[in-house]
Amino acid sequence: MKMKRNGFNLIELVVILVIIGITGVVALIAFNPYKGIKLDAGAKKVLADLQYVRNLALSTAKWYGVIFEVDPVNTYTVYETDGTTDTVIKNPSNLGKDFIIDLNNYYGGIIISSVDIGGGNKVEFHPLGKPYADKNGSAIVSAGSIIISFAGTTKEVAITPNTGRIDAN
Repeated sequence: MKMKRNGFNLIELVVILVIIGITGVVALIAFNPYKGIKLDAGAKKVLADLQYVRNLALSTAKWYGVIFEVDPVNTYTVYETDGTTDTVIKNPSNLGKDFIIDLNNYYGGIIISSVDIGGGNKVEFHPLGKPYADKNGSAIVSAGSIIISFAGTTKEVAITPNTGRIDAN
């Protein structure tokens, strides 16, 4: 008498589920849908902080700036300046802490690829909102850019000369 099998036994079912799980994980890594979301969030963070610094200069009639450190440091620091001394300000969203943002730790893997603001890596805002490469220097004459990247994709945050308008592309 032969027994007829209908369906799978438990071991076959477990093996099939493991294979499907591994395939799903590999597909998720290969087609990471969160790559663009993470990069957009990082660009919006840089943009918002630059706008905050510009608005701070406008509202207090003082000079404020941001200095960027590219990969592998991946940080930017917000400070008040009198032209000779830069004083790091406190972060309004993290009270009591200095306003130093580490994008790699903040967003997990985002790096600052390059910075070109008037030939340097910092921008200082005049009390009227105009961007300068340095308070003691001249105003920025060409668009400044901060390039951030994640998993081979890049995003640019641009600072417009004269007006200080900040956009993310």
